[in-house]
This record gives sequence, structure tokens and C-alpha cells, in this order.
Amino acid sequence: MNPMEIAFEEALKDPKLRKKLKIKAFLSLLLLAGFIGVVLITIGTVIASKHGAFLGMSHIDFLKLRAKYGLLMMGLITIHLIMNRNIMKRELQILFG
Repeated sequence: MNPMEIAFEEALKDPKLRKKLKIKAFLSLLLLAGFIGVVLITIGTVIASKHGAFLGMSHIDFLKLRAKYGLLMMGLITIHLIMNRNIMKRELQILFG
């Protein structure tokens, strides 16, 4: 069995860890939705720059939307990294240790 699956099975039995896993899962879902949004906005920006507009939005409108969305994504990524800092420390120890 995969070691991560074993860790998740043990964590699901502990109410405190289960709550933390739910928060992490929600944040991961937000990041996935944000990533899909970034992909769509980027495609819209490229199409609008070639054809003048896409879905009723000009190139400048897409760039403004992309800037706001980028700030939101930076915030979500920062929170995600803070929540997973212990895992990241262990991964870096394995990588450089």
C-alpha cells in the first residue's frame, strides 16, 4: 500500500487531523479551480490580442482580469505553502540531504 494512503487512513481516524485535511482539501480545490481560470484567461488574452476581442472582452480587459486573478492566486498559493511547510521541509531534506 502507498505510504500516503496509510497516512491519510490514520489521519481520518483523528478528528483534529480530519478537520485539517478538510481545510487542505478545500484549499486544493480552490487552487485547481483557480488554475483552470488562469488557463482560460490566458487563452482569452492570446485570442483577444490577435482578434481584438474575445467573448466581448478586449485585450486590455483580459489583462486587467488576469492581474486581479494573479493576486488571488498568489494569496492562495502562499496559504497553501504555509499549510504544507512541514511536508515541504521533509521533501527538501530528501532532495538536498
